[in-house]
This record gives sequence, structure tokens and C-alpha cells, in this order.
Amino acid sequence: MMISLKEMWAAIWPSFRHKDDEHLNTYYTFHDYRQLWGMGIFVLMATALLPLVVMTFIYYQLLEQSINSESLLRTERVTSNARRAVTYFLEERLAALTFTVNEMSYDRLTNPEHLRDVLSNLKLGFGGLTDLSVIADDGTQVAYAGPFNLEGKNYSDQPWFQTCKQHGACVSEIFSGYRDVPHMVVAVKSLYPDKSPYSDGRFFILRATLETERLIQMLASYRTGEHADIFLVNHAGVLQTPSHYYTGASNRVTLSLPSYAERTHAMMALDAGGRSVVIGYAYIDTKIASTTFILMVVKERAAMMKVWLELRHQINWFLAVSAIIIAVVMTLTSTYMVKKIFHADHEKARTMLMAEQNCQLASIGQLAAGVAHEINNPLALINETAGYVKDLFLIEERYKDDTEMVEHIDSIIDAVERCGTITRQLLGFARHFDVQVQSVNLKRMVDDVLSFHKKEAEYRNIAFHVDIPNSIPLIETDRGKLQQIILNLVNNAFQAIDNGCFLKVWAETDEDEQVRIFIRDNGCGISKDHLSKIFEPFFTTKKEGKGTGLGLSITYGLVQKLHGNITVQSQTGEGTTFMVTLPVHMEKEVQS
Repeated sequence: MMISLKEMWAAIWPSFRHKDDEHLNTYYTFHDYRQLWGMGIFVLMATALLPLVVMTFIYYQLLEQSINSESLLRTERVTSNARRAVTYFLEERLAALTFTVNEMSYDRLTNPEHLRDVLSNLKLGFGGLTDLSVIADDGTQVAYAGPFNLEGKNYSDQPWFQTCKQHGACVSEIFSGYRDVPHMVVAVKSLYPDKSPYSDGRFFILRATLETERLIQMLASYRTGEHADIFLVNHAGVLQTPSHYYTGASNRVTLSLPSYAERTHAMMALDAGGRSVVIGYAYIDTKIASTTFILMVVKERAAMMKVWLELRHQINWFLAVSAIIIAVVMTLTSTYMVKKIFHADHEKARTMLMAEQNCQLASIGQLAAGVAHEINNPLALINETAGYVKDLFLIEERYKDDTEMVEHIDSIIDAVERCGTITRQLLGFARHFDVQVQSVNLKRMVDDVLSFHKKEAEYRNIAFHVDIPNSIPLIETDRGKLQQIILNLVNNAFQAIDNGCFLKVWAETDEDEQVRIFIRDNGCGISKDHLSKIFEPFFTTKKEGKGTGLGLSITYGLVQKLHGNITVQSQTGEGTTFMVTLPVHMEKEVQS
């Protein structure tokens, strides 16, 4: 079964008030059901969604802290491993040079052939050396073995020479020097032998040039991930090995240099582009010589958290879908519950209104009964007196032939009988009379009722159209009540039509032994908002003072007493049709 869009919208956004219910407002327990509905949705959604959101937020915080801690730990571990590798690389070569100067005499080291053999052995044993040279204490290179033509060069003004002269060993920064090629130097200082003519406190330096490419490759082996970077800088921030992402002007690193620490550390920071990064750093020092190197391992935090971010994205989608489902369910639930409460309250309000109207009707009935009782006494006296006067007139010979006087007295007696009928109807409004079932000729009864309005119809130029076929059988019903029903409907029609309009009355039967009586006018009609309330007591569309609102209500009650039904069809400006359906044969034992 397909559900229309209007029904779906009504299930989500209900209407708790209608214009035709405004007369019930004072009887409602709650006066603002839309506010109650909104509060219900808010409370239900807050109860369901708030713990979910809070727990998700706490989960995010704990997971992010855990990932940050793990990122720092892993970065620190990589930095520590790389630091040990660089330190061992430098210490190993410094130790080889120290062993060489301690085991070989100055004369052998200054022998070019022998120096080349030493270089060859060092390359085979340790690798990573480019050349080897011996430098006198005045900075002059006295022996050289290697691919460059550097014999006789003086290094007295080089920083590494001064450092080695002062501290006995050094590891230089990466520089170009005489060969115009980036390289780094490791050197150790040694005194001349005691028997040497230079043994009076003079010294020489054994220097080796290291292959920077091998150092760079070694650092690259510790680079993890596409967005990770590892490099060496000096204390001034100048890059000693290439950086993939953090090379700035004058070959300086674009990150802030960390403060000195003896051991390896890792921290969170922001790079020049404002991206969050994890930085691991270590100051490089060997047991033989200190250096100016700072090892830095930098990892982009977003790249490290990529898996977590993808998981969080999925969790966010799940949370959003869950929130939507919960919101829809809570909205439907709140709507259903509040609508049930509203309908119950609506029925209670209608019941209270009917009870109040019944009390009013009871009061009016008691008043009508009292008035009818008080009027019946003088009417009885007038009736008896008029009958007595008529008898006297008929006895007296002089009045016996005065037909006009007798007619006047008969008119008085007829008027008294009519007043008696009216008082009986008033008493019937206050208490139930038994239904007096008798055979009724419907066509004749309608003609009798319309005869009361003949003069008014002629005056207002209102046309009567009566179409009751002779095939309509006699109806076994209460004549007085049926006459009252037709009279009330005709009166109501006359009040609704203007001069020159028409009133049509017709009848028909069906196979269920029922007769349907139609009374149609082409008057002002009844609006749709009022159709559902026209049979309610005291409801009237007439101007104030023009109607009591009891006519159609009493008519409805009379039809029910006759085991019938009454319906109405009307359109504003086109007219109104009342249809009264009655059984052709009403059982006599049924009491009203």
C-alpha cells in the first residue's frame, strides 16, 4: 500500500488544532500541543543522542592521545636508531685513524706508497673514505693519498684544523674546501716520536675525507613513509644533508631548532606551512670527538594518522546515519504519543462540552416543562369556557343560527388545541413521550406542512416543487414527530433562501423498505467548516439574536427516535440538501 507524501508529512509534522475545534479550547488539558510535541522530541533525542555524542567525543580524545603518544614513541625510536648508526659511523672511522697513528711511525705515514696502502686497507676494512693525508703542525699537507691533486695545500685556517689542534680529534661539518665538492673530514692529532728531530712538543694530524653520499644513504634507510624526512643540521640551522621538505633560504632548515638534550627526544610542533608535525631530534657526539650535528626526524602528523582519520571518517558517517535514524524514530514516536494524548484529550473535551450542553438542555427542558405546565391550566379553563359558551349559543334560539359567532368560538377552541399541542411538544423536550406509531401519508403530510408557508411563499415569490410519487407507501411512524421534522427543515430552508428562490421536496424508496425524504433549497449554503457541527446544540450560523441553535439539534434527536438517519450536503452559494431516511415499518414495541 502506497503512502502519499501528505500522509508522510502528517506523520512527521502533525497538526494539533483545527478551526472547527476552537470551541473546545477551554476544555483541553494542554493548550499548546505543538510545544509539548517539540519538547517530547527534544527530550527523547537528547536522552538518546547526548550519551552517544559524549562517548564518541571521549573515544576520539582517548584515541587521539593514544595515537599521539604512539607517534612520539615511534619517532623517538627511529631517531634513536639513526643516532646510534651515525655515531657508530663516525666513531668507527675516528677509531681507525687513531689506531693508524698509534701503530705506524711518522716516516711510514709520510711515505706516499705506504700511505696509499693504508688508505686501501682502510677502505677495505671500513669503507666510506675518499682520501688520506698527513698534515704538519703548521697546516701544511706533507703527504697525500687520494684522487685529488692536493699536495702542499695549507689548512691552518680551516676550522676543523683548529679544532683538531685544540682537542686532539675532530669531525668537521660538510663543506666544499679546495676540491669544490661537498665532503666532511675526520682527523686525529698525534705527537712526533721521542727520537724524532721534531719531538720537542710538535705534532702532526692524520686526516681522512668521508664519503657524504654513504652517510646520506644511511640516513635515507631510516626514512619511513612518503611524508617523513630525516637529515642533519649544524647548530646554526644549516643543512648538512639534503631535506625533502624543509630546505629554506641559504640552505637553512625551515623548522625551529630544538634545545640541547643529552638523549633523544620527540615533540609535536608546527612547520612553516602551519602543518602539525612530529619531530624527533638528537645532538650527535662521539666518544672521541664532539660534533656540531643535530639529527632531525620529521613526520607529518596527518600522514601518520591517515589510517585513524579514515577510521574516524567512517565512524562519523556511522554516527551521522545513526543520529538521523534516531531522530526520525524519536520524531515518529513523539508524534504518535502526543497525537494519542491529543485525541484522548480531544474526545474528553468533546465529552465535557456535550455534558455541559446536556446540562443546559436539561435546564431548558425543566424550564419548558414548567412553562408548559403553567400554560396548560389557563388553556384548559379557556377551552372549557369556550365549549360552555358554544353550548349556550347552540341552545339559545337567537344565537343558534348565528354561524359567524359559532365559527369564532370554534376558532378559539382550535387555537386552544394548537396551544395544547405546543405545550405537549415543550413537555416532550423535557421528558420522553412514547412513540405513537400510526400510518402516515407522506405526500399529504408534506402538503399540510407547506400550506403553513403558502402566504409567505407568495409574498417572497418562492417556488415550491413537490415530487412525491403515489407509489410511496404509507409510513408506519409517529405522525407528530415526522411532521415536526419536516416543519423544522422547511423553516430552516425558508430562513436560508432569498426572495425568488425555490424549495424542492421529493421522496423515494429503496429495496430495504426505507423511504428517503429530500428537502433542497438554492439558498446561501453551509461552509465546510460548519457542516460537521450543524447538529450540535446551540450551534448556529445566524446572526446574534436570530436563532437559538436548537432547531436542527432537536430535529436530529427526533429522527433518531424514529430509528432514522439524517445527512446534509451543501456548498456555499449553491444551496443545501437534507436527506432524512426512515424505515417504512417501525416496530410498535420500540420506545423512544
